[in-house]
Amino acid sequence: MLLVLLSATSVLGAQPIKVFKIGILTDAMVQWHSSTEGFRDGLKEFGYVEGKNVIFEVRAAQGDTSRLAELAAELLQQKPDLLFCVSDACRRETREIPIVFTQVGDPVRLGLVESIARPGGNVTGIANLRADLTAKRLELFKESVPSLRRVLVTYDPRKTEEREAVTFAKTAASRLGLTLLERPITAPLEIEPAIAELKEGGHDGILIVQAGTNLNIPGRSLEVATSNKLPTMYPASFWSRFGALTSYGPDQYLQGRQAARLAHRILTGTPPRELPVELPDRIEFIINLKTAKRLGLTVPRPMLIRADRVIE
Repeated sequence: MLLVLLSATSVLGAQPIKVFKIGILTDAMVQWHSSTEGFRDGLKEFGYVEGKNVIFEVRAAQGDTSRLAELAAELLQQKPDLLFCVSDACRRETREIPIVFTQVGDPVRLGLVESIARPGGNVTGIANLRADLTAKRLELFKESVPSLRRVLVTYDPRKTEEREAVTFAKTAASRLGLTLLERPITAPLEIEPAIAELKEGGHDGILIVQAGTNLNIPGRSLEVATSNKLPTMYPASFWSRFGALTSYGPDQYLQGRQAARLAHRILTGTPPRELPVELPDRIEFIINLKTAKRLGLTVPRPMLIRADRVIE
């Protein structure tokens, strides 16, 4: 009888496990990629086990930003406890559900937060300074490829951050003695004639200003650059693993893990307005020597020493 009473007391005293529902919205081609995988893995470290105490509802726009509003509406109908958004997918779709973002250049200019130190609403996240670092990227690109004379930069004129990145690039190009070929594009097929202007040999190169998959500019540019022996500079280390000659910027996977820390604090009771927007924990300069050899280029030794990582 005593055993039965103790068992009953134990059952009555057991607290039900709280299951969090997290919506994930990305403009990428697939649901799980560097940023979203980093976010999921980061949450694991805080004890969030998928299928046990957390459920993920994920939507990917597959590079088509016109679908983002519809996908965001789908996620909001699920009434998630938190929404995690990546790059161009990040908008203030609701003022009730907490939002954590990543891969956003300047969240203040985009209207996501009131200020970096005091977000002031239901949104916070990781800002990556994409446009602001453009000048430094071009400088490192030129120093890594001393023969560089002309640099192509394609951008979507509808995107504020991409226009700002080009402005930074123009200032730096003038100082570095480079000719900047600015090509606004609004459709994927417009990339081809822009890249067709370039010639191999180390005098022409491509500077990527996009962080996401908008118009597939980063992916298509790398394909053409690889086949036409053109050097490239990218804003994220992700692309270095797939053949970009150089990259300067934060690691997208690590940004996802960093965002998970903010998400955990929100899920455990801290309002987003009390969590300042963070900058990436680390910014890396990477050189891919395999690519340099394929291009027939010799990267100056001082640049190899300066690099945070060299892929051989």
